[in-house]
Amino acid sequence: MKKAAETTEEFLKVIREWKELEDKTIASAGELAKKEKNALVTATMEMITHDSEKHKVMLQMVLDNVTKEAVHLSPDELAPVVAMLNRHMEVEAKSIALANEALKKSGLAVTRYILSALLEDETKHHRQIHALNEELKKATIFVT
Repeated sequence: MKKAAETTEEFLKVIREWKELEDKTIASAGELAKKEKNALVTATMEMITHDSEKHKVMLQMVLDNVTKEAVHLSPDELAPVVAMLNRHMEVEAKSIALANEALKKSGLAVTRYILSALLEDETKHHRQIHALNEELKKATIFVT
């Protein structure tokens, strides 16, 4: 029987190396944010830092899922998660509509840049939550 790629030391090495890269990004973005006076640069460095911090948490979850205990949800745990995902998808859909509306009314380059980044982020989150919700439905006989 073929061994899952995630259980190989090679795979774990890649994930650990990626996690180290995120640490370096957090450090360098944090340094620049402290030195910089420009609000756009500071905000961008903060966004990069938060993004890398989120990636670190997710990568650690991958490591833990493979090396410790696999992630699982009981039916009792699943119901509130699915309910929250559904509510959050409604919020994301409203955010996308608001971002599109604001973008149509915006003319300044920096404002358009920020709004476009937010719209892209909200759209990605909506898609990811929808995909997770669908996977959870497949993994159980739970009906939302």
